[in-house]
Formats: sequence, structure tokens, C-alpha cells
Amino acid sequence: MDLVSIIVLCIAIIAAFLLKVNTGFVAMSAALVLCHVAGIQEKWLISQFNSSQFIMLLGVMYLFCIAQDNKSLDLLAKKALALCKGKAKLFPLILFLLGAIFSAIGPGLISATALMAVLIVALAKEIGVHPIKLLPFGTLGTFAGGLSPITPSGIVAISTAEKTGIFGLELPLFIGMALTNILFGLILYFFVFKWHKYKPATSIDNPVAEKTPSFTLKQWATLAGIVVTAILTTVFGVNVGLAAFAVAVILTAIGAADEGNSMKRVPWGTLIMITGVGMLISLVTDLGGIKLLENALNAISTERTAAAIKAALAGVMSWVSSASGVVMPTLIPTVSNADPNAIGITVALCVGAHMAALSPLSSCGGLMLSAYSTSGEISAEERNKVFGQLFAMSAAGVGFAALLALTGVFGLFG
Repeated sequence: MDLVSIIVLCIAIIAAFLLKVNTGFVAMSAALVLCHVAGIQEKWLISQFNSSQFIMLLGVMYLFCIAQDNKSLDLLAKKALALCKGKAKLFPLILFLLGAIFSAIGPGLISATALMAVLIVALAKEIGVHPIKLLPFGTLGTFAGGLSPITPSGIVAISTAEKTGIFGLELPLFIGMALTNILFGLILYFFVFKWHKYKPATSIDNPVAEKTPSFTLKQWATLAGIVVTAILTTVFGVNVGLAAFAVAVILTAIGAADEGNSMKRVPWGTLIMITGVGMLISLVTDLGGIKLLENALNAISTERTAAAIKAALAGVMSWVSSASGVVMPTLIPTVSNADPNAIGITVALCVGAHMAALSPLSSCGGLMLSAYSTSGEISAEERNKVFGQLFAMSAAGVGFAALLALTGVFGLFG
């Protein structure tokens, strides 16, 4: 049954990708069949629904849907870009920093990328550069902050690792992800797009300074609420989901949030995907499938290559499935908590999984491609070219993460 469970897991992931059906629904359906084949009661399967993780994710997502609905983060981004007046070479750096901040304070990679992508495409059009020269920097910034302890992906990684017996992941994970993206971003800045040599054809005025209104009282209240949530969770140890709900209730009570509109923005599909796959992973683990996968990986790994192999494997898996919903819940349990480099290996596979998200097959890459595609009259040839460029950067990012893992960088933070 251990081998059968792994086969079922692979079939579920591939089927969801090919059929374009939510992976969570497919995973729960596959788990139901596997339960009956293995003689396990459905009651046990339902008990594997991670309600704690669901509350944490829903709370964070809902709070930032409020911020998106009342345009708080959008206006903050535009005002921050005003700092770049007349200095185009700074645009990639400021976009990276903005993406990192927006992602790290709670929304995570996907929500922050959705915000940044639209803004970046509009900015690129105003200063007369191709969006592909700016899009990666904002997205790499969201990646850099995307594994903080209060983001959805960070929550999934840390909670999954703790179930495996690996503790103290919070800071190493955040530093490892941030460092990888800073270094990869610098490579793109100096050697790929050569922004340090950029010379505008015409003088560039501030593209946004004269167009941004002042923050309203509702927007100030929302930004303050986000800060309060971050303080409650990081300083006082309050559950991030419950803290986010409490702040959201206050914002709604004072009229700073529209509950109906904000609830409509909640990415329910992502929640179903993460919790649904989690149920299947729990069943696969119970049947010995994860242990079988762990033994197979250990058989081809050495102490030096284990982190690099898992970083590369996580990246490849993320091209066809979700890093937080599928890859991390599948691979983190394969890391032995007895391994002295358990934290380094876990960080490596989490970073590898998320570097793959630059691919247009992934959510973040798809958001970038969508923003580009809706920016004007884009031919099929141009769209295909950007698709290929994004996928190439994704592959390079995964390779870079594996290279860092091979050098033992991620083990330094544990």
C-alpha cells in the first residue's frame, strides 16, 4: 500500500493539472478511493482536515482582501514608486523592496504578485521599457518576503515541519528565501537586463507622483490594522489567523472594510487545494508512502547532495503543482528530524519549490503573463516569447537554489 499510495498521489497531481480541476478536489476524491482500498474508515480521513491551518490561512487572506478592496496597498505602492522620480535605474530595486514588504507582512507570494504585476506593467508602459525587464524584480521581491512566519506559504512550511519534528524553522526559512532572491535578483539586474547601464531615450518624469491621491481615513486604518496583526503574531505569539479576524472585525465595524466585497475576493480555491491535498498527504503518510519516498531519496543522496537534490526535485514538482499546497506537504515529511542538517535541507526544498513559481505554469508566473497579456495589443508570438522567458528564468532560479544548497549555504542559518 505504500507504493500504491505514492502512485495515487502522483496520478491525482497529474490529473488535476491535465484536467484543469482544483487539485484539492481531486486529492480528496483520490483519498476517498484510497481509503476504501486500504480499509480505512472515512471518519478518520475527515479528521485529517487541518482546521488550524485553514483558520490561519483564511484569516490572513481575508484581511488582505480587505486591503485590496479599499485600495490601501495599491496606493501605498504608487506612493513608494514616487521615490524613484527621474531615476529609472532604481525602479527594479524599489519594486523588489516593495514586493518583499507587501509579501512578508502577510499576503504572501500570490496576493503580492497579483498587486505588483498590474502596477509594474503600467509603470513599464509609462517609462517605455518591455514589461519583462521589470516584472521579475517585483515578483522576486514577493518571493523574498514570501516565507515569513505570517504568510500562507510560511505557515504551511513551518506547521508541516513541526509535525515532522523539525522546529526552529522560522528565521532560517525567511533568511534563506530572502538571500536566494536577493542574489538571483542581482544577477538579473547586472548581467541579464543590465539595468546599471540603462539610459532612457527621453527624460523620465515621476510617472505616478502627480496622480496619487492622499490616503483616506479607511486606508490609514487598514494599514494600521496590518501592522497591529504583524506585531500581535510576531511579538506576542497570537495565532495569526485569529489576530487577522479580530482586526478585520474592527475594520468592518468602523466602516473601513466592505465585508461582502472582501469575502468575494478570498481565494477559496487556494484554501481548498491546500487543505484537500493535506488530507491526501496524511493518508499517504499513514500508509507508509512518505517513508518509501524518503528511503528512495536517501538512497541516491549523500550528506553533501541531499539538500541540492531535494531543492531541484521540489522545483520540478512545483512546475506542475502548488508549492504550498502539494510540494512542501509532500517533501518536508521526507526530511528526517534526526538529520543534523534537517533545517538546511528543509529550507533548501522550500526555496527550490518557490523559485519555480516564476514559471507561467505556476500562479505567480501566470499572474505576470496575464498582466502582460492584458496591457495592450499583444500578438501570439510576443506572448509565447514572454512565456518562454519566464519559464527560462524559473528553471534558472531552481538551478540557482540547488547550487546554493550544494554549497551548504542554507545549513548556515540553522
